[in-house]
Amino acid sequence: MFKRPIFAVLLGLTVILPASIRAADEKASKSNDKPGVFLRFSALDHLRADFRYLGEVVGEGEKAKQLDELITSKLGEKGLESLDVKKPIGAYGWIGPFGIDSKAVILIPIAKEKAFVDLLSDTLDAKPEKGKDDVYTLNVDNLPFPIFFRFVNGYAYVTLRDKEVLDKDKLLTPEVVLPGAQIGTASFTVNIDEIPDDLKEKSLAVIENQLAGLKDKEMPTHSEAQKKFRDAAVDELSAQVKSLFKNGGTTTLRLDLDRKDGDVSLTMSMAAKSGSPLASKIRDLGQIKSWTAALLHPDSALRLELNAVLPEKLRQLLAPALQDAEKQVLAKAKNEDEREVIKPLVEGVMPTLKAAEVDTAIDLRGPGDNSLYTGVVGIKIKDGTKMERGFLKTAAKFPKRIDLDAEKADRVNIHRIKLGKEDLDRDTRRLFGDNPIYVAFRDDVLLVSFGEKGLDALKEALTATPRTGKVTELQLMLPRLVPLFNDPKQGDIARQVFGNDTNSGRVRLSVEGGDSLTLRLALKAKLIDYLNRVDKAKKE
Repeated sequence: MFKRPIFAVLLGLTVILPASIRAADEKASKSNDKPGVFLRFSALDHLRADFRYLGEVVGEGEKAKQLDELITSKLGEKGLESLDVKKPIGAYGWIGPFGIDSKAVILIPIAKEKAFVDLLSDTLDAKPEKGKDDVYTLNVDNLPFPIFFRFVNGYAYVTLRDKEVLDKDKLLTPEVVLPGAQIGTASFTVNIDEIPDDLKEKSLAVIENQLAGLKDKEMPTHSEAQKKFRDAAVDELSAQVKSLFKNGGTTTLRLDLDRKDGDVSLTMSMAAKSGSPLASKIRDLGQIKSWTAALLHPDSALRLELNAVLPEKLRQLLAPALQDAEKQVLAKAKNEDEREVIKPLVEGVMPTLKAAEVDTAIDLRGPGDNSLYTGVVGIKIKDGTKMERGFLKTAAKFPKRIDLDAEKADRVNIHRIKLGKEDLDRDTRRLFGDNPIYVAFRDDVLLVSFGEKGLDALKEALTATPRTGKVTELQLMLPRLVPLFNDPKQGDIARQVFGNDTNSGRVRLSVEGGDSLTLRLALKAKLIDYLNRVDKAKKE
């Protein structure tokens, strides 16, 4: 059927895309105004260069080159001369209420129209017939519907079965389908507000059924209050999914590869209908004021921040669930002495837990001149004074181990916890030394530091001021973290791949709000090489 497999991939989009989103009827579809989906790829030359680059990155450059040459040979001279390999490739379509009956249009960039027609004839063993309206018809064996295409705006607009979508007054221009800023290496966009209501309801019913199953799971060691909180949390998740289906707007998944800087990123962004409650929530997530985000250094070996608040309904149910948890913790104490140590600590942390506001950051710096790390942790708390009283009460039982008010910064007392060699295993001493732990309580933040420069890190943290934070962000500078793995092979591989450029091993995962809710994974391409080599080393 297909003489050139690579061309079949491009043409196959006319079958795959329609099969997944076909509209059931013209009346039910919202297609005339706004497509439900867009699929975009960078130019064929760009894709081939990206493929060869990634092959070089993972140490398979020769294989990538051979495969690229094979694809070029399969495409053939007619294929190469017929396609404009400098222009992007795209597709758009409309979603119907049944999800299996679609209308879609594929945009294939064309350099020579006649060469493209000849290529189809050779590849599919079928001759396209041109109609009076300049639309070609192609009947291919084993395909239940004819393929239609026409040449407009330097592209072949191709569709399966639904000839009417190729009417000139209905075609979208390449500028609309393939805006330069939205393509990347590849991207896929779904307009949630263009999904038919019937399909949304069916999909939502399936999701709600799966979530409802979570409520049926036994929780033999949990109290009734804790079970009620679990069930309410499931209901809240279901409500959020329903809100997404009702108020969701444009959602895009995009892959970007920057060969010059060696950056690879995968981004998913979701916008909501303007003026909807969901849009307001997403906007609020972009205006989070974090008390701990200021602790983070841009070039730390590892940094993590998390900011979240439970909905009001869940917070009301959380308090009794936590009270039962407190009883369970104290009941597990081995004896009364242990219970007396645990109780003030638990009582001190309870106001913070009941507030159900998470604002925390972890920053790991180093390794320093002595190959040691420094860590600082910040946690937003409720009633820090009460929490400190619980700490002081417990510390009084260990006067030789805990120096109260050992230091001071910004009018805040700093307590020092001394650690003996018996308290630390060999690896912990290797990474952080025998340095003490420092603790400080402000009324709104608990700060803990440790490692080589723990005291300096804590004093710096005490002077930090709130700033806008993200919902969550995790960043790793992998070359700086290799000593944590305690594996000489990984260290050797890291030096081979990254050399002295620690930035070349960065990976970052973030979630943040604003105009849209955006999840982004970004990493350096050399990290792929590193992981590939480590995997090979483990198999040897």
